[in-house]
Amino acid sequence: MIKRQLEDWLARQVGKPHIVQIQGLRQTGKTTLMDYFRTRFPKALHFPLQNLPLFQRYEAAPERWSLEIEQALKKTQTEGTEPLHVFVDEIQKIPLLYHAIQGLYDAHKGKIKFWIWGSSARPVKRKRAETLAGRVFTKILMPLSQEEIFGEKSIIPSLTDPEKFLAMGRIEPDHYALHLQNLFRKSALPEPYLSEENETAALILESYQATYLENEIRRENLVQDTGIFQKFLVLAASEDTTIANYAAKAKVLGISPVTVQNYYHILEDTFVCSLLPAYSGSVRIQISKSPKIYFADPGIARFTAGERGEVPPQTASFGKWFEAMVIAEFQKQVEYYDLPWKLFYFRSKGGLETDLVIQTPEITFACEIKGTDRIDPTHFRNLEKFRELDPSIHHGIVISLDPRLSELAPNIYHIPAWDL
Repeated sequence: MIKRQLEDWLARQVGKPHIVQIQGLRQTGKTTLMDYFRTRFPKALHFPLQNLPLFQRYEAAPERWSLEIEQALKKTQTEGTEPLHVFVDEIQKIPLLYHAIQGLYDAHKGKIKFWIWGSSARPVKRKRAETLAGRVFTKILMPLSQEEIFGEKSIIPSLTDPEKFLAMGRIEPDHYALHLQNLFRKSALPEPYLSEENETAALILESYQATYLENEIRRENLVQDTGIFQKFLVLAASEDTTIANYAAKAKVLGISPVTVQNYYHILEDTFVCSLLPAYSGSVRIQISKSPKIYFADPGIARFTAGERGEVPPQTASFGKWFEAMVIAEFQKQVEYYDLPWKLFYFRSKGGLETDLVIQTPEITFACEIKGTDRIDPTHFRNLEKFRELDPSIHHGIVISLDPRLSELAPNIYHIPAWDL
């Protein structure tokens, strides 16, 4: 079993009274992670609401659930001082349980510890936020990270300090090129990524798409026309890593730009994609203001767009999915390491572009992402121009498949992708 980065965070929450909530894309391994974690608490209560009889029992009478926990709490208090641990899987299936948890938490703070997880349909997400405000610590479990796959600490948290990250380089992992092809073909969702057969991974991803459309979209009535939404999903996936153009998609699909924008918000709410905002900083020129679209996983985006097979290296397609992979790694480590960073991209109206701008409390730095195995001065020219336009940019970093960890030019550095 792959050790997930959130395991250590979960362990640190044990002694805190707050409710712990794990969110994330479907099939990222939330249930596997929490089932493993709850073995620490042999006397814990466990409510897997994907179990149909259990679901029907509490959906018909949610108050029964509260009464059963109250009874278990009385028994726990007579046996010792440890809090009663309550684990609830697929909690979004019975939204009234959020209100029950609020009441139990407020009445017995410190005596009951709730651990809840599941997918996050849009109406439930809003209701939960209102009900549990100030009572819950939340983390997002994402597809497998490189740190989880290779068992090596990510260099990303150290990127604010060039002296520190230049001392952290490591040898390219065995079969890294194969890892990238597996990522692009199978995704970084645990089950398909770890499957030995590409055909099996494809079947899993096909089932994943159908389940997403049925359980997340159709059953929750998030859109009026799921057929149009499915066409939008394919179009959005094919344009992964690009700047959002709501009007162009609206014209293709025969719907309004506002509807397209709302569709993107649904993808965000269900953790399928994120919108990377444009950076302005202290730049005094016209810039693009629309966000860039990044799916949570390049393999999922590629499969959804209808692409199959390997991605030939040194091609525009490889560069696109390599960029998507790097952005996803940054998002994972910002989440897992609790980094107070904000991620942006930069593009001027004149065409000057920087793939990633990272704003931290201390400094701002920028990254260029290149899917090549040999870096030359043309690959970091935009970083140099960007730093001239905005002196607040502390340093620039190029990320590629070149094995050298080095300083390319004054305050411009190179990092191999496997160090992320």
